[in-house]
Amino acid sequence: MVGVTSMPFLVAVDRIENRYEHVTGLIFFYDEMRASTREMQQEIADQRQQIAEGTEIRAENERLRKMLAFRRIHPRFTLMPAEVIQHASGSLTIDRGSVHNVRESMGVISPKGIIGLITHVGPLTSNVATLQSPDCKVDAMVKWNRVRGRVNGSGNDLSALCTLDYIDLKDKVREGDEIVTSPHSVFPSGYPIGIVDGNPPPPKEGQLSQSVGVLPSADPFRVDEVFVLLSTTMDVKELEANMASHSPAERVSDLIDTETIQERLAP
Repeated sequence: MVGVTSMPFLVAVDRIENRYEHVTGLIFFYDEMRASTREMQQEIADQRQQIAEGTEIRAENERLRKMLAFRRIHPRFTLMPAEVIQHASGSLTIDRGSVHNVRESMGVISPKGIIGLITHVGPLTSNVATLQSPDCKVDAMVKWNRVRGRVNGSGNDLSALCTLDYIDLKDKVREGDEIVTSPHSVFPSGYPIGIVDGNPPPPKEGQLSQSVGVLPSADPFRVDEVFVLLSTTMDVKELEANMASHSPAERVSDLIDTETIQERLAP
């Protein structure tokens, strides 16, 4: 009687115990899964960080290889590599200064084209006025017909365009023309500056010259490493023209180039 009477209660208690064990097992399993998920998420985050670092290292190595190749194909340039440490308001700050023999008005270039001119030199850092800065003015010419002008910065940080000003009204400049440095620039003649963006607007009455927009070949705000142009030696054409205009005694001294690029090429 007791056994028959207590059987339903024993069955009920047994079911409750089984369900309790099942629920507690689910809770413990959930905690383990959550901890495992957290570990996996941390591992994924670490792997993503490693992939990003590896991508940056590969990109940096590629840039450095291009810079080394650039130095090899321009042996007449004396170049000092520098790292860009700050971008602000049309100017760059590089990690080279007076202790590295950097001086004001030296040119700063990249393998793609001109970056700008050094305007202030500190002991360990220097400021570079880029082509977008109104403080940077570079004598330039159209490559195919040697039409002369001067590249000026727009002073607009929102636009990469600069302008080629003081073009004679009778001279022809077309969209897509390549703009390079002129022989009167502080940079070596023929070095890339940019590409003409659009055709010149129709001249107005009384206008003495025309201007056209120029898209720089090198974006100064996308570079991490640049070259400071310390000096340059004459190429064959420059040397022949220079020696032809001097006496025999002067020609010997001209073979030894001790002047900086600013002293030799400045207007």
